[in-house]
Amino acid sequence: MIERPFFSIIIPVYNGVTNDLPICLESIWQQPLDKNLYEVICIDDCSTDNTYKYLQEQQQARSNLRIIKNETNIRQGASRNKGVRIAKGKYILFIDSDDYFHENSIAKIYEILQDSDLEILVSDSAYQFKGHPHDNLQLNLPYREKTDGETFIQRNGFAIAPWRLCFDRDFYNKNRIEFVEGTRVEDVDWGVRMMFYVKKIQYQPTLLVHYIKGESGTSDTMYKNKTTLIDNIEAANRVLGHAETLYKNSPNYQSAINLADSYYNRTISYLFGLFSSIKTKKEIIGYVKYKNSQYSLVKFATKHPTLFAIASNCLVPVFRMARYVHRKQTARNFKHNK
Repeated sequence: MIERPFFSIIIPVYNGVTNDLPICLESIWQQPLDKNLYEVICIDDCSTDNTYKYLQEQQQARSNLRIIKNETNIRQGASRNKGVRIAKGKYILFIDSDDYFHENSIAKIYEILQDSDLEILVSDSAYQFKGHPHDNLQLNLPYREKTDGETFIQRNGFAIAPWRLCFDRDFYNKNRIEFVEGTRVEDVDWGVRMMFYVKKIQYQPTLLVHYIKGESGTSDTMYKNKTTLIDNIEAANRVLGHAETLYKNSPNYQSAINLADSYYNRTISYLFGLFSSIKTKKEIIGYVKYKNSQYSLVKFATKHPTLFAIASNCLVPVFRMARYVHRKQTARNFKHNK
C-alpha cells in the first residue's frame, strides 16, 4: 500500500457495474501517471448488482485501489466523508462513478500543483449527455490568478461542484469541512463552506471531468420526487444559514444569499413537473425559509401556496414535454459543437 500518494481519488459507488463504473476506473488507469502517485478509494454503498465483486477483481490487479463496503446505504455525502477519513493523499479528488476523467487530465493538474501551495485548484468539466461526448468547458472562468476565496467569489462566483475541486487534505481537515449526511443534495452548502475558508485558490481551464447528465440522475428527475425537492430546498436553507453566519460580515454576503435564492427558484419551478396533491405541494413550499426572494415565482408560491399548487398541477404535462424537448435539443447541440 502506498504510504503517501499525491492524490486520493474518492468514488462513492452504488450499482456501479450497471452505471459505468468500469469506464470511470479505466479513465484513471489510463492516465500517464505513476501508480505510486495516487490511490483510488471506492465506497460501495450497498450495491444490489455485482459491483463489490467487480471491485475485488479490480483490486487483484491494482495495488493502489482500496475498497470500503458500507453496511447500510448512506448516500454520496456520507460515503465521501468516509473516503476522506482514510485517505492518505496530499490532495483529494472526487468523481462520481458514472462520470469519467478526461485523458491526461490528472497528469496535467499534477504538473500544475508541483510547485504550488494551493489549497484548492479549480479545474473544469464537460457537461454532456450519455452518447454525446464533447470537450467544451462548462465554466471557462475569466479570472485565473491565485487568490483567496473572497476575491475568487467576487471575480468568478462560487465554485461548488465537488468533481471540479482538487483540494489539500490538510486544509480540509484543519477547517473540519464535511458533507452533510443523509440527504441527496449535499454539495451546494459544502462548496460554500470550502470557498469561505480557502486562502489560496486558483482556476485553471483544464478539462478534468466529463460530467454525464443521466436519464435518472438526482438533478434530472428532481421534479418527480417530493423528497428530492425538499432536500434541494433544505440545501438552499443551509446556504442561507452560512450566509447569515460565516458570510455575515463578508463582502460576499449578498452573493451567498443570491445563491440560496437561485436554488429556491429552481426548486419551485420544478414543482410544475410534480403531479401531486395540493397538500403535498404546499408542504414542499413551506420548507422555504427565505421570504425576500428576488424571483417572482418564489414570491408568488410562498404568498399563495394553494393557488400555486393548483396552477402548477394543471401545467405538469406542458412542463414534462418541455423538459423532454429541451433535453433532446441540448444533446443535439453538443453533438454538433463537439
